[in-house]
Amino acid sequence: MKLLKKNKLAFLKHWLKKIFARDLSITKRGFFYFLISFTFSTININFLLVYFIEFKNEELLSPLGLTSILMILLTIVFAGLIVDKFKNRMKLLIISSFLSIIGLFFIIFEYLEILGFSVLIFSTGVYIIDLLTILTHESTILNRGRLLGYFFGFSFLISHFIIIFTFGNLIVILLIECVLFYELICMTKHYSYVETKERMKSDQNLRQIITKKYHIIGYIMAFLTLGFVLSNAFPYTLKFEIDSISFIIIFLLLFIIMGVFLDNIGRKWSFAVGILIISSLIIFAGVFKENAVYISAFFSISIPTTIMLLFTLTGDFSTERNTLKYRGRIAGIFLVFLFIGVFAGITMKYILTQVYLGNQELFYWMPAVITGSSPFLLIVLLIWIMPLPEIFSAKEADWADSLRNLFIFNKSAICLFSKDFVSEKESLNLPNEDLITSGLTGILSLISEITNEKKALRIIDKHRVKIYFSYGKHVICALISTKQLPVLFKKLDIFTKSFEKQFEKELINFQGKINLFYKTGDLIKKYFK
Repeated sequence: MKLLKKNKLAFLKHWLKKIFARDLSITKRGFFYFLISFTFSTININFLLVYFIEFKNEELLSPLGLTSILMILLTIVFAGLIVDKFKNRMKLLIISSFLSIIGLFFIIFEYLEILGFSVLIFSTGVYIIDLLTILTHESTILNRGRLLGYFFGFSFLISHFIIIFTFGNLIVILLIECVLFYELICMTKHYSYVETKERMKSDQNLRQIITKKYHIIGYIMAFLTLGFVLSNAFPYTLKFEIDSISFIIIFLLLFIIMGVFLDNIGRKWSFAVGILIISSLIIFAGVFKENAVYISAFFSISIPTTIMLLFTLTGDFSTERNTLKYRGRIAGIFLVFLFIGVFAGITMKYILTQVYLGNQELFYWMPAVITGSSPFLLIVLLIWIMPLPEIFSAKEADWADSLRNLFIFNKSAICLFSKDFVSEKESLNLPNEDLITSGLTGILSLISEITNEKKALRIIDKHRVKIYFSYGKHVICALISTKQLPVLFKKLDIFTKSFEKQFEKELINFQGKINLFYKTGDLIKKYFK
């Protein structure tokens, strides 16, 4: 019985790790950097939401209301373009975070309030898109959804507590943001992301990328429809009140749940699940006896679902060939179409409601049309996305099955460590490790001489054998696989950095003793198992 219980616990532990922690290759420093970065932005978002939620309808037409709406529109249109103009994304993050602090400071003074909110809204928008491009760079299609979900979930939890326990006091919030800003500056010294001219090259312009790729334009239309449905389904006639506890719990959990779904069942099916949840909420709205409960459920489900789907998909699209140059603008385009849908939904609902109120006897059927259009469009949307290709392919998920060998050698072509990922029967029957590394070193040098390029060779593709290369200060790592997968480039690069960090002293003072690197097996298990 004890053995059976132990096996069940081991199976449960393995299953939980597979679902929640598989392929999360991120350093502790990277984790805290992103957690602090996301928390900085979510504090701003929470502050803005709490402030504007208390607005009455007539206040939206006040100078502050109109200016804020205009700044939101300008941010959506131009933020992505600004992000793409900066090669040093960390520098832009520091600049936009500093401007956010300036905006919060201006809001303290009544005569600078409008300017303060304008600066805060625009800088926060640029900051978020910039941060998402950095996370896209550091993540892969295998873990992007969960990383987004975890960081958004935990950062919103922290920012909720900050807003609650500070009672929304602007001066205290400003001081907290200054502390986080200082931490960002300190961490940026050890953590950098600068785009290169080579990576920013593209054979196509943005219009060609968007219009010639069926799956991109298909998902853009899907978000347009989703924005329309959400704004049309929102109960404007009800008093805006929420049940705080249920809202926070559902809101935070949905980020994590959607992240797990995106990385485990795929992007398209996660989209379908999100649509089914939202449509069920709209259809059974009458079940909720209290307005606060329904509004809490509507916002706590629809916002995280939409955010997770939009930013995960835009991250996936901006890692394809020719799209790296337009990473920020792709996110901006999706946001533009989402808000076009939101505006169209609000406008249509307002017009139809006014028509109904003008002659209720003639247009008695109008409320049913307004209410029923949202579930109907969600069904249409569900049918629309089904033929779209799945971005998260099975071959990416099964990357481990393609691995054959890993070689780590220094610049003198001495093999420091090697690993066979397959059994002897499946082995490629490769010669001695030192002979292989000498050959690979010779090939790399020869190609560099022939092409007269300083750019390092990243892959050799020979029929069923693909050899990936990653270069550090002291070593070159070569990974042999049977498939060409973008995720393997990322994994090999992270492994190379970790290897050099762990064995920095041994590499600098290397005198031919390769037994010093016997603990490399632990690193391989961490990144390639």
